[in-house]
Amino acid sequence: MSHDDRFNRNELFFGKEGQQKLRSSRCAIIGVSGLGTHVAQQTALLGVGAIDLVEPKELSKENRNRFIGAWHNDPIPGTSKTAIAMRLINLIDPTIEVVTVADGFVSSAGYDAIRRADYIFGCVDNEGARLILTEVCAAYAKTYIDLSTDIDPKSEPMKYGGRVHFGLKGESCLVCMDELDLQEAGHDLESEAFQRNRHAIYGVRTSALGQVGPSVVSINGVVASLAVTEFMVHVTGIHAPRRLLTYHGHTGKVTVSTNSPNEGCYYCKGLWAKGALADVEHYIISQRI
Repeated sequence: MSHDDRFNRNELFFGKEGQQKLRSSRCAIIGVSGLGTHVAQQTALLGVGAIDLVEPKELSKENRNRFIGAWHNDPIPGTSKTAIAMRLINLIDPTIEVVTVADGFVSSAGYDAIRRADYIFGCVDNEGARLILTEVCAAYAKTYIDLSTDIDPKSEPMKYGGRVHFGLKGESCLVCMDELDLQEAGHDLESEAFQRNRHAIYGVRTSALGQVGPSVVSINGVVASLAVTEFMVHVTGIHAPRRLLTYHGHTGKVTVSTNSPNEGCYYCKGLWAKGALADVEHYIISQRI
């Protein structure tokens, strides 16, 4: 089957020009796990031409059932998440350029992946990482698409869902849309010694640290699909992306935020395209997360 045949159904929606725009785009997926593997699969199927995968961790038994492309016989330990995602992309379309970075994004190789890309999908799981991505993408003038899922098993009735923020041209960010907890981000970015002291003072049990919340493949899939759809309509020119979408899975609704971003926001507007002047490289030096 030729590439023309393969993308025929895409082109019936957004035309050959739209398909070529997708083929000419480069995406970096920061965090290749439950959410990130859905994004890798869907961007590959859309026909994106180049994908950078940034993730330091290996597959574990606990995340096998939410990791798209993981096989039952992938060795644990010993199988990097980036290797699984690259295998998945290659099986879909071996002509896609894939670069893997088996390291955290706060690294020289991680920053290089962000600088190379046109679009950054942030699939990270803490506020500190989101804040750094917000700053780095603004400094390098990159479109930052942030994905997040949330399940609250203690709520009555149980609430679950997620959200997608599309940060385009410094017009808005997670901070000025009130979608990022700066206090929590500050805690995430504290040094390990400072965290130990604070936990001792405030009585946070060491055993409670580093625990992960519930995660389900289908909820990840819905949020990833919302993000990739907004990416697709933007790249192909169908319409402008929605700034903020929220998926309320427990009610079966997706809402579009009507909130206006802060026009004087330091993080998206103040840092936009500042490059070296933004000094985002100091995170690499400090290696805080």
